[in-house]
Parts: sequence; C-alpha cells; structure tokens
Amino acid sequence: MLELHFTCPKQGKEFRSAQWTVDPDLKAVTDPDGRKHLRGGVRVLCPLCSELHVYAPDELACPLQAPKTNRAPNTLTA
Repeated sequence: MLELHFTCPKQGKEFRSAQWTVDPDLKAVTDPDGRKHLRGGVRVLCPLCSELHVYAPDELACPLQAPKTNRAPNTLTA
C-alpha cells in the first residue's frame, strides 16, 4: 500500500502512513476553468496524538515528493 505524508493538526508534526482510507464518495470534479480536483476526504489514525484526522486531497503532499524524514513508528512502506 502507498504511504502518504500527513501533518498532525494538533502537534504540527509530520508523519507518513500507509494506513489511510478514502471516503466512499470521493470523486473527481471539474471547475469552471476545466481543471480537475478531487472532492472528498482521506482519513488516517494519527500515531502522534491517536486521533482520527480527515484531510482534503489537496491538503496532502505528493508521496513521491514529500520528505522521508519524521517517520512514525509502525508505518508500512510500499
């Protein structure tokens, strides 16, 4: 499974996790200018504060460009 890069909104620290899910109603929408965006949420249990966080897809860093530092314990790698 693919690891994504997240930032804990409570602690402001970054972590990576492969244990995320997407909302069942996640969908691609096209804005008036013809650009496509994802609408919905990505959910992950935070290993830093133990709370469930929900992120909009555009809040997440590209997993191919996000730094590989600050890995949370017990995360899986793709």
